[in-house]
Amino acid sequence: MGYVKLPKASGYDLLPAENIGALKFTTPDLIVSYVPSGTVTIKASSAFVQADVAKILDAVDLINGASGPSVAPAALSQKVTETAVS
Repeated sequence: MGYVKLPKASGYDLLPAENIGALKFTTPDLIVSYVPSGTVTIKASSAFVQADVAKILDAVDLINGASGPSVAPAALSQKVTETAVS
């Protein structure tokens, strides 16, 4: 399984790139829905922008389901402050 590195002020959070069913921008957060179930909410100190969705999806495309080193997306508009799994 591959992972997307989400840069934080200090370090990274890892987002699994496998079985993503949807990735959407819901002001101010990014919401990742997994198949068959599970959700990750990505939060920042300020609102993300729609272009951040494309950057994360591009990183997922680079991973292409492979295992190995995680891939960091192009610079997001905000640093991630928290990822919450539900």
